[in-house]
Amino acid sequence: MHSHILEPMTTETPFGTPEPFTHDPARAVPEEVLKQIKTAWIAAVVSACATLLFTVLAISGTEIAGFSAWQLLDVVLVFGLAIGIYLKSRVSAVLMFAYFVGSKIISMVQTGAPSGLLMGLIFSYFFWQGVSGTFAYHKIMQR
Repeated sequence: MHSHILEPMTTETPFGTPEPFTHDPARAVPEEVLKQIKTAWIAAVVSACATLLFTVLAISGTEIAGFSAWQLLDVVLVFGLAIGIYLKSRVSAVLMFAYFVGSKIISMVQTGAPSGLLMGLIFSYFFWQGVSGTFAYHKIMQR
C-alpha cells in the first residue's frame, strides 16, 4: 500500500503557510451586541410577514387599511433588509430604522391619527437596537 495516501496533505504556496485560526479575545463579540442584531432582524421578519399577510388579504378582496398589491414591494424590501441585518450590515440596519420610522410618520400624517403608535415605538426600538448592534460589531471587528 502507498503510505503517502494516509499522510496529511500540505499545500506549499509562495506566500508561506497561513497561520492557524485562533480565538482572539480582543475580537470576541459580546452576547449583548449579537442579541441586538438578532432582535432587529427578527423584528424585520415579523414586520414583513405581517405586511405580507395583510397584503394577501387585501389582494383577495378584504378591505384592510389601504393595503394593496403595492405593499408586496414593501415586503420584499423589508425581507432584504432583514437579511442584511442578519449579515451584520450597518447600512441595512440604518435603512431599516429610517424606512420604518419614515413610513410610520407618513402613515400618521396621511390618516391624521396615531394608529399603531405603541407597536411602532416597539419596532422602532428593535430596529434602533440593530443599528447599535451592527455598529458595535464592526467597531469590535476593526480592533
